[in-house]
Amino acid sequence: MNTPAIFSELKEQHLSRHKLRGEVIGLSNQALNLSKRSIFALHRDDLEAAKKLLAEAEERFEECEKSIEQFSGLREGAYKAAVEEYAEALLFLQYLETGTFTSLPDRAMRPSTYLAGLSDTTGEILRYATKHVTRGDLESAKKAEEAVGMVIEYMLELDLTGYLRTKFDQAKRNLQKLEQMMYELSLRK
Repeated sequence: MNTPAIFSELKEQHLSRHKLRGEVIGLSNQALNLSKRSIFALHRDDLEAAKKLLAEAEERFEECEKSIEQFSGLREGAYKAAVEEYAEALLFLQYLETGTFTSLPDRAMRPSTYLAGLSDTTGEILRYATKHVTRGDLESAKKAEEAVGMVIEYMLELDLTGYLRTKFDQAKRNLQKLEQMMYELSLRK
């Protein structure tokens, strides 16, 4: 019996998707690493290096998205995790430059991506404020508490569940730590 032609077509599609999936995972992991390194640069107050790393991450995303156009299911997994980290880095950069948050590139503007990145950004703000308070910059803790408080107040309106609820709970703990920091600083005055 001859093998049906459809089998060959399906095999070709499967192998093509498998190859593209591997490429998306590899590029996504690179973009995630670049985004993490950008956050680390921001903690060292090296905004120029952070922006350069984010530009490199964007290049990796653009390569990924060419593959995702062919198989939309590749948007999940490694790509999604990398975009969340990228959103976090961009939001942290916005906070440091402007003290507030605005829109992001389209790839990071899906509500679940933006909200996950925003929740994680509260942890970066906490770490940044802690570092600056130890250097005597008490104003950074006050600004951080206000910004994270605003994020929590906003997210309370959303009635989050599942994965985003877990992220939100982490953000609330970050606010509690900032409030504790402010309380301890007030006792020292």
